[in-house]
Amino acid sequence: MLLKLSKHISNCLERAAEAEDRALQATDAASRRDQETLAQSWRHLARSYQFVGSLERFLAQAAERKKDVPETPVVVPEPPQQESKPIIRRRRGNHRVSFKDRLLKSAQAMRAQAARLPAGPAREQLLIKAQQAEAAVGVAIWISNPGTPPPDNFDPHLTNKPKR
Repeated sequence: MLLKLSKHISNCLERAAEAEDRALQATDAASRRDQETLAQSWRHLARSYQFVGSLERFLAQAAERKKDVPETPVVVPEPPQQESKPIIRRRRGNHRVSFKDRLLKSAQAMRAQAARLPAGPAREQLLIKAQQAEAAVGVAIWISNPGTPPPDNFDPHLTNKPKR
């Protein structure tokens, strides 16, 4: 396998040199840049092959060392007994209104609050949060109905710009 890798490495380095020559001979900047990128990619591939070769050598040496070491059972000491602490349980509440409805209600409240504010960063933040809440409702509906397309206002990154 290592002989194959050395052939691959030398082939990659030859192709990188050819691409560098073509870059030097190129007349326009775009072609020169493309050839330099190609040469860089060939050198990167050669380094990847070198890494694979060193990894194979390491694994082969590790396998040889493992053969030489006799197997001895590993004894793990038991941890000392500690006093048991009570489990803290989280209080769970049952909501009378669904999550989607609560999100929509909070989005409406934020939009109403934003309407009362003058233009500025505070208003923009409220509009962004309202848009995120509405997008979360669309995503919740989308997730609960497999096979449907994502909602129109779905933004996977929930950008900081509100959609109007």
